[in-house]
Amino acid sequence: MPGHVLVPIDGSDHAFAGLEYCFRSLPDATITALYVVDPTRDDEATAGSTDTSLERTEAHGERVLDRATDRATDRDVDLRTSLRTGTPHTEILEVAATDVDHVVVGSHGQSPITRPFLGRVSEAVVRRSPVSTTIVPETTTELDERELPGEILVALDGSEQATAALEFAIEAYPTASFTAFHALSLPFDRPREDVEGTYLEALLDDRERRAERIFESARAVADDRGVTLETATGNDSPARAIVDRASNGSDQIVMGSHGRSLPARLITGSVAERVARRSPRTVTLVRGAPASD
Repeated sequence: MPGHVLVPIDGSDHAFAGLEYCFRSLPDATITALYVVDPTRDDEATAGSTDTSLERTEAHGERVLDRATDRATDRDVDLRTSLRTGTPHTEILEVAATDVDHVVVGSHGQSPITRPFLGRVSEAVVRRSPVSTTIVPETTTELDERELPGEILVALDGSEQATAALEFAIEAYPTASFTAFHALSLPFDRPREDVEGTYLEALLDDRERRAERIFESARAVADDRGVTLETATGNDSPARAIVDRASNGSDQIVMGSHGRSLPARLITGSVAERVARRSPRTVTLVRGAPASD
């Protein structure tokens, strides 16, 4: 499970939602809140001010980190803070590559971009983070309305990354309930009775058999860890099926950062990116091989 979690914050509610998510879902982790002073921005400028742009921006960052510390104190959490200067996503990624093993980021910060799209900084972190990443699209109010970690949907496609995601979910969220989910990716939208006796029935049977093989492997992983695992399938393409399922009863999605098609370690797969951009629920993208390797 994550030992040291980095949470970039910029003063926005979505950034603080990432912090609240950590307090509730990863209470045993060491948490560092990071504010990056961007020299190209000056949101604190006022007429007649004698402070330099950098001084104003640094002061704003210190106030944001103080607010983060107050939130942590209210929850009896020991929070580390860090103030750095530079391009936000570059600084975040540099810290993530050192002594951090997980990053939690709001889906968008002070950017005017809203769901279902990621903000510019969040997008860069999701695509390039060297460690597992959680994207929190909810507001702090929305998080307060749900129990966390709650019910976790683990997306499986038979890849090593998917197995690693299942192992991560079970270890990181021991109080959660788990549903293993596989998208059948059917090229038609019809119930079984409408395709019986046609060539489409054979295709459906083949996809369902593959799903069952994937679930058998997932149950073995869960059984080894003493966890009950529910299973479910969706007929649609992977990204759409995962988001649709999670939107109806799940509290979080956990999946591999890339599946069977992309072996690269630092580039997020297309399905994972689509889910991260479109999901109304928190998404964790897991990097690395399963423990069995």
